Amino acid sequence: MCYDAKDKGAKWLPACPDETGRHIENKGSDVMGAYVEVIKQAILFFPVIAFLFTMPYIVYNYHKYGSVLSLRILIVYSFILYLICVYFLVILPLPSREFVATLDGPRMQLVPFCFLGDMVKESGWEAGNPDTYLQLVTNRAFFQVLFNIFMTVPFGVYLRYYFRFSLRKTVLSTFALSLFFELTQLSGLYFYYPRSYRLFDVDDLMANTLGGMLGYVMVKPFLSILPSRAKIDADSLRRGQEVSLLRRLTALFFDFLCAGFAALAGGIVIPLFGMDAPYLQILLFFAYFILTPCLLHGMTIGKKITKTRIAAAGGGEAHWYQYAIRYGCVGVMVCFVPLLWIFWILYAAVMMAQHKRLFYERLSGTAVVSTIPVE
Repeated sequence: MCYDAKDKGAKWLPACPDETGRHIENKGSDVMGAYVEVIKQAILFFPVIAFLFTMPYIVYNYHKYGSVLSLRILIVYSFILYLICVYFLVILPLPSREFVATLDGPRMQLVPFCFLGDMVKESGWEAGNPDTYLQLVTNRAFFQVLFNIFMTVPFGVYLRYYFRFSLRKTVLSTFALSLFFELTQLSGLYFYYPRSYRLFDVDDLMANTLGGMLGYVMVKPFLSILPSRAKIDADSLRRGQEVSLLRRLTALFFDFLCAGFAALAGGIVIPLFGMDAPYLQILLFFAYFILTPCLLHGMTIGKKITKTRIAAAGGGEAHWYQYAIRYGCVGVMVCFVPLLWIFWILYAAVMMAQHKRLFYERLSGTAVVSTIPVE
């Protein structure tokens, strides 16, 4: 809710004044156009958040379920996009700091149901004039309240359907989300601005919380149609019994980080003792892949994160020399046939995608298996 630069006593406006202080005309089409523009900006910003979120999310799913289900990705990422859109609707458009410094209107509205007076004022309602009754629900004050309700309806839907919240937890969570938005506005976007440029309004808290409750109720008829969270989890665990290409690559990513850190640490520490070991870092790098499975019963750090391990081809725990053969073959491939490495990566990716054993697995008599328990 924004202040009118010309009327310091005005409670709110659906659109902010521009940076020159001129009031933006509050026509319905202009307001809707502003909302659409904000949503467009949220969609453009979404890939950035998705990029930062993806790796932790993949790790969490592989560690808990052993797989990343497409339906789960669709639900979770749509929830993130929804939150980004709502957040942007709360903070945008951003005025200049200079303009905000000139505002001297109220910062908070703490009187419940104040919006009813705004509706009467905006509509020009008169008790004895039936012609004004319709205007009570066709004015901007009414639509502002209606928008604040609809804004959190999807939040209630997600909380009940996917996160399996109770009504009480849904109400509390929706209130907390709304309070976060209102405090964001009251703090002037976390004190970036010299003061708030939108109004902290208790009516918004009430409307947003009501929206979450409505979403919780409205999704109930669809719960018997949509795949349940229990089914999604069961499908994830079932697929987690297989070791996918992405799962192996995720484990390899973390193992390369750990092995690289071990090699770097060795290259720093050993010279401090006056020792000269030109190939030490390479040896430490490959030693990681041999020693950690011996210490962790077939697991490396990456495999522990993704709930996989190296096992003997016939079942049971592999021996130390099998780890040495396995990773020794890979080391020879990397060090002595570097020109063919890119082709090897493509070949290995195709073989792993088809769940076929690679040559170093056949030579070492090992295989990568899932440690997700069978239910």
